Formats: sequence, C-alpha cells, structure tokens
Amino acid sequence: MSVSVILFVVVIISLNLRTDRPTTRAGVIEEVLVDVDSIAATLPAGTVVSTSDASAGSDCPDGSGGEEVAVSRTMTVGPDFDRYAWVDSVARHYEGMGWSVTAKTLDNRDHIALKLVGQHLLTYRVTVTDETGVPQVIIRSTSRCTEPATSMRTGENR
Repeated sequence: MSVSVILFVVVIISLNLRTDRPTTRAGVIEEVLVDVDSIAATLPAGTVVSTSDASAGSDCPDGSGGEEVAVSRTMTVGPDFDRYAWVDSVARHYEGMGWSVTAKTLDNRDHIALKLVGQHLLTYRVTVTDETGVPQVIIRSTSRCTEPATSMRTGENR
C-alpha cells in the first residue's frame, strides 16, 4: 500500500512540474500571447478595426536576475460593438473553464474592467473603454520571470 501512495505522490508532483514551460523572453511572451489571442478571439467577427501590440521588460521582482515582460494588446472596435454583451459572454466563458473572473465598471458605466486569472496563475486585465474618443478593448498581462542570464546565475557580473 505504501508503494501505491508513493507512486501517487510522484505522479501528482510530476504533473505539477512543467519542464516544458518557456524560460526565455520570447518564450514567456508567447505564453502570455496564447491567452491574449484566446481572449481577443472571443470578440465578434468583424468587430476589430485595428490592433497593436506592445511589450516592455523589467527586472524580476524576486531579485533573481530574470526579467518579466508587460504585454499589451489594444484593439480598436467599431461603434456597434456591444461591450456589455461581450464582457458578459467572456466572463461566462472563462468562468466555465475554471478561471477566476472579476468584472467592474470604472470611472463611469461605459468603462468596464475584467480581471481574468488563468490556469498558470497569469493575470489578464481587460479594459473596454472609449476614453480616447474611439471604443477600444485593451488586454494587459505581465509574464512570469525568465530564467536569469547565465552570467547572473554564476555571479560573474556581481
């Protein structure tokens, strides 16, 4: 019986260790963009007028020498976009997938924010706004930290 318990524990641990998770800058950005693409794909066909992506790196807050990357996608949507129906459908969709979803209105009723926490505990902040004069959906997230540079791991530059 103890052997089966040990095997069970080993299986649980191995399922939670993700050796296939990316550790490079490009890899952690791609990891975030998979979910950003998924969220963006929930917009009704023909809704998006234009799209732009941006990213900016910063030091990993844990002091490891790695980098985390803030990723942002801004999509201008047409004037007929029903923000309330879309936010409701996105919330239901991701809650159904087991994600944590929080929705709130911002400064006024026309500015809506969604916070989605995914399966890898990455947080996505979705804002629907017309603050710039045109309706936009903005998806933001910060990657997990990259692996520290080789020189940082070995202490060569310290």
